[in-house]
Amino acid sequence: MEEELLDSKLKVAPTSAMVLLQAQPLYQTGLAGDYFSLLDFGDVQDISAKLNQTWQHYGTVLRYRKLFVRYLLEQYLQEGNPIQVCIPGAGLDPLSLYILEHHRSAVSGVYEIDAAHMPVKSAIYNRLLPTGEPIHFIQADITDTLHLLERLRDAGYSPEKPTLVIYEGVVHYVTDELFLNTMQIFRTPNKTNVVLMDYKLPEDKIPAASRPVYRALVGYLEQFIGGPTYRYDRQQMFRLIGLLHGEVAGIDSLQDIEFKLNGRNELFYEEGDGFLEMIAFYL
Repeated sequence: MEEELLDSKLKVAPTSAMVLLQAQPLYQTGLAGDYFSLLDFGDVQDISAKLNQTWQHYGTVLRYRKLFVRYLLEQYLQEGNPIQVCIPGAGLDPLSLYILEHHRSAVSGVYEIDAAHMPVKSAIYNRLLPTGEPIHFIQADITDTLHLLERLRDAGYSPEKPTLVIYEGVVHYVTDELFLNTMQIFRTPNKTNVVLMDYKLPEDKIPAASRPVYRALVGYLEQFIGGPTYRYDRQQMFRLIGLLHGEVAGIDSLQDIEFKLNGRNELFYEEGDGFLEMIAFYL
């Protein structure tokens, strides 16, 4: 069955494919490089090129987002004290390969959730990884919160154990209500879970000179996905986390992210530059 699944390159779900294609320089070696070579990006070449033509730093922002997730993993995954990692809306991003390559002793299990492609992704991972790795693929709609926890439990997830939830590139496509309902699943009495996520800023938080480019990017993306995207400022994000009784651990603008990753700022200097921020919170 695995060989049937892998007899040709896999066509990646559109938004996941576009983001992965933009982040290609991060996936050129090791297991991630082997994995990347099995994906077919033909269907998103045009939209990817259009976004890059509209704004030359679009791919850089997506790469910074992914690199900053890795940066935060260094803080929240402690070797020898293994915790669960849950990735709702995982798509075909090979983040779990990175975690298993670089933080194997820090995780007791990795749970990837998405509505599509999980069987094929599992088959690819089985080819690349040694047997017995603690990774679980759950094909489920993350907005189906009535059944999501049950599906996680069936795969071996324990709500009683500390968990790192990586919610990267997802909140832009779900409503407030769906975001809150999904996060309720990961709430704990003593805030022992941590959530890492990014969010796009609203137009009024973008420097005036950048707004025409921002509008064009949002327009292309919404046309591409056939629906709206959702954007938040810090106060709106704090309100949502407050409704979950969460506690903000850290928040970073893109200029903060660039400085932490590179030790200097070369592209992003003003508040709102780059159109996104990243937040970590206890839940």
